[in-house]
Amino acid sequence: MSWDVNRSRSRILQFTQSVPKGNVSVRTFDQGFLQHRQIVAQGFGKRLFLDEAPIINIPVNQAILVDGVHVYVQLLGYHDALQDQGRETEASHRRVLQFLHLHYSAADRIVAAFEGQRVDFHGPRLHAVIVTPPGAGNERARVVRAIAMASTLQATIEEAGAKFGNQQLKARVRIGIDTGMAVAVNSGRGSEPEPLFLGSPANYAAKLAEGTEPGIFLSDRARAVLGMRTAGSFLQERVMAISESEALGYVHRDAGGHYWQTGSQVSRQKVDEAIRALQADTTLKSILGAEAVFRFHHHEPPLRSISFAELMPSNSIRMPLMSVFADIDGFTAYVDRCIATRQIPEMVMNLHVIRGELAAVLKGDFKGRKVRFIGDCLHGLIAEGSRVDTDKTSSVTSAVLLAGGLRSSFDLCRQLLPGIGNLGLAIGLELGATPVTRLGIRGERSVRCASSKAVSASEDLQRKCNGTETALGNTALASASVRVKALFQTGVARNLDFESADLMLSGLAVPAVVPAAPRSEFRAHGNG
Repeated sequence: MSWDVNRSRSRILQFTQSVPKGNVSVRTFDQGFLQHRQIVAQGFGKRLFLDEAPIINIPVNQAILVDGVHVYVQLLGYHDALQDQGRETEASHRRVLQFLHLHYSAADRIVAAFEGQRVDFHGPRLHAVIVTPPGAGNERARVVRAIAMASTLQATIEEAGAKFGNQQLKARVRIGIDTGMAVAVNSGRGSEPEPLFLGSPANYAAKLAEGTEPGIFLSDRARAVLGMRTAGSFLQERVMAISESEALGYVHRDAGGHYWQTGSQVSRQKVDEAIRALQADTTLKSILGAEAVFRFHHHEPPLRSISFAELMPSNSIRMPLMSVFADIDGFTAYVDRCIATRQIPEMVMNLHVIRGELAAVLKGDFKGRKVRFIGDCLHGLIAEGSRVDTDKTSSVTSAVLLAGGLRSSFDLCRQLLPGIGNLGLAIGLELGATPVTRLGIRGERSVRCASSKAVSASEDLQRKCNGTETALGNTALASASVRVKALFQTGVARNLDFESADLMLSGLAVPAVVPAAPRSEFRAHGNG
């Protein structure tokens, strides 16, 4: 099966009817909302924050306005763990999954201890949000709590890596923090109840977390709330880490500022509690104690038959495949505009339709598998081959056709949906051996993981594209057919929809090779 304009148009109209904007309700996360969630959780014998997040299972026809503090945590040792002497191996992939499993487990415990909500893990990155105490008048308290959580996360992750990993799982940590209004919506991941948070605070915190130097980096919005000297520009924000003594001061304040306890003592107590919980986790012990716990197998294509519910460390996939990132260019500004103009129902409907259609193209039209939506960005996998091997050349061709189908469907969405005519789609593709599994705390809180150099490279390629571009990585180019290589002579093709890709790859048209266009502003983690 391949992309078809009539099938796509029909799906888009069906998605539109399933969540008409007139039926989208918008709620605000306030004290009443929080109290209701506490009562519901208690009724099921659960503790809010510790056993269940305060904002979960949002219906597709609902949005929640959340004034919160967004925290992005980047593990700086991740890319070193991916490789053995410059190349990826089965052993290095086992090690990186151990690395991620340990740090996901540690981070979840600290986030819960500070009444935070984990939004998502994606490779070496954690996105969490502090939403309590709710209300505009409590923004300072939330920022203080976010810094306290960030400081304790940093200490816990660094200590856990050294204590459990015999130096192999050590990680330095870089953290970005921003505050403001965002919109929480259904995540589009049926097996994972956490919502997505859309808007500039999440995006800005993610950008601050990008870099090579460890530390905690605050946006000027967060600095102003605390009465701190502002940095004055994004470039300065990215280099002005707060000091350890400042961070511990906020740990002390968040704990109540008692004279008999220092911030260092409070932080030490929470770190020790998290480490003890990790030491008592028998599953974690077995995973960290023997690399053989991660057992890999090849999944016979098509990949749409992958069941994430069945995956675990002892039943993981590892195979050459194509990683695909497709990000909506300009979406963060669109969300902020919808918040300001009270057009949130329109945004929710549009996002539901676009996500549904892009996922349908991936799985229905091209038999690929969605890993997750990261904000407004789709991460998918596709491969061709047999029960024992991947046909790399055919996989690259299928991924290029998939990219064309995604763009054609997105162009149809722009024609049929209101208010999104100026948005674009940036696509990155790369080939490589990739492990696929579920990691972290067991049960509903475990997360999908597809982590490799190919995944990182395809995301980086997507970030560098503007909304008209599709980029193909060097490894994929090396395995590509002659026609694909002709199409991507510069590594980037512009306005590559399905019709043009199909004609060019079938030899019915001369490839229109275009040099890379000027790059748009960097987009972080799919919140374009």
